[in-house]
Amino acid sequence: MAYELNDVSVRINDEEILQSVSCTLQEGKWISIIGQTGAGKSTFAKVMKGLIPFYSGEYTHNRQPLPRDCKGNIKVVPQIGYVFQFPEHQIFETTVYNELAFAPKMKGESPEKLEEAIQMVMGQMGLSEELLQEKPFQLSGGLKRLVAIASVLIAEPELLILDEPTAGLDPISRTALLKQLKAWQGEKNRTVLFISHQLEDVAEYSDEVMIFKRGRLLVHLDANELFLKRMELMEQAGLLLPEPIQLLKMIEALSGRILEPASCREEDIMQQVRLTWQSRGLQNGG
Repeated sequence: MAYELNDVSVRINDEEILQSVSCTLQEGKWISIIGQTGAGKSTFAKVMKGLIPFYSGEYTHNRQPLPRDCKGNIKVVPQIGYVFQFPEHQIFETTVYNELAFAPKMKGESPEKLEEAIQMVMGQMGLSEELLQEKPFQLSGGLKRLVAIASVLIAEPELLILDEPTAGLDPISRTALLKQLKAWQGEKNRTVLFISHQLEDVAEYSDEVMIFKRGRLLVHLDANELFLKRMELMEQAGLLLPEPIQLLKMIEALSGRILEPASCREEDIMQQVRLTWQSRGLQNGG
C-alpha cells in the first residue's frame, strides 16, 4: 500500500495553498505533519482524503490514479479515515451502539461481524460496553471524543488522518489517547498522518515527519534524523525544537559533549541526559 503525490498544487480563490508537493506515504508508518499556521497542513490532509476535488498534479494509490465522478471530480477515498479537530462534533446517532454500527452496516457487515467489530474497537479505545446504550451527547467531553474516534477506527481504515485530535484535552488525556492510537496503528500495521502543534508528541510517536512551509513540503524525514541530526530544518520552518531536544542541546553545551540518545523519544533522551550529568558529577567529585 502506498499513496503518492507527484507535483500536486492546490489553488483556492487565486491563492496557491499547496505548491508542487511530491511525497510517498508507506504502509505502517506514523507520519507527523508540522508547520506554522497557514503552512498547508490541513489542505494536504484534505487532498489525501479526496475532499478537494480539483488540483494540478498526480495522486495515485498503489500506482493507480484515484477514481473520479462523471464531472471529473476526485472521489472521497473510502479506505482513508479522517478524524477532524474536535471529532465529537461529528457524532450524529442516538446511542453509542448506533454510532459505532453505522459504518459497518453501510458496508453490509453481518450481525456477527458487527458485534465482533464493536467489541474490538471498544477495547482498543478503552471504552466500557456499558456505554453502548448511552446517548453520546450526554457523555463527558473525553468519552465523546473516544466514541467519535472509535466510529472512524471501526471502519478499519488503511490510512488514518488525525487533524489535531488532542485539541482541548488535558495532558493526561492527551497522552492516553495518543498511546491508544499508537497501539492501534502498530497492531494493525496502518499508516497514520498526524497533524499537530504539540512538537513533544510529534517527537514521541513519529516514525517520519513532514514539515510544511508556505504551502511547500520543506522536508520529509525520519523523525530521529530530523530531531537529532537536522535540527536546523526546524529553525528554517520557524518552529521550536521539542522541549526534550532543547534540554539535550543545553546539556551538550554545558558538558562539552555530543550526546547520542537511542532515539528522539523523551525516555531515551532523559536516559542520556542523566548518564551524562551523573558522569559530570563524578568527574567533578574526583
